[in-house]
Amino acid sequence: MNKIFHLFICMMLFCCTHESPQSLWDDAIIMRDEKRMKDCMINLESIIVKYPKHDLAAKAQFQKAEIYLNDIKDFDIAIEEFERVIDRFPNYDVAKNSLFMIAYIYNNYLSSYTDAIDKYKLFQHKYPDDELIPSVEYELEDLFKINEEIDSLNLILIQKKNI
Repeated sequence: MNKIFHLFICMMLFCCTHESPQSLWDDAIIMRDEKRMKDCMINLESIIVKYPKHDLAAKAQFQKAEIYLNDIKDFDIAIEEFERVIDRFPNYDVAKNSLFMIAYIYNNYLSSYTDAIDKYKLFQHKYPDDELIPSVEYELEDLFKINEEIDSLNLILIQKKNI
């Protein structure tokens, strides 16, 4: 009887601590809405670690990056997290979206125009028929104008130094 009871307790503990990727995801979304970012991140990381082959693992990694971008406002870590999406889940749509977001962060938050141009061009090369291409072209058009302005200002500085 004690062995059966002990087995029952062990099974109950395992069942209670073993959450499905979907339940972890659902809880993470609620936690994010409630601004419980630490708990949300723990759930997302649990999905990635415990269920790395599940479709929700890719979404969880992308969600972490979005949290760093939009909620925490740590743009460098957001880029690192988006890079992890690309590295770990290259065949998912979130990889494509991550590449776009990296370029967007470089351009709009970090004013790192050369990096933004490089990432947008990589996006164009990898996904030439994607629905985001018009947005990429729009961003690049503005970036090329900024680059021309920077180049002309640099030329003026060089000319002033030589005088």
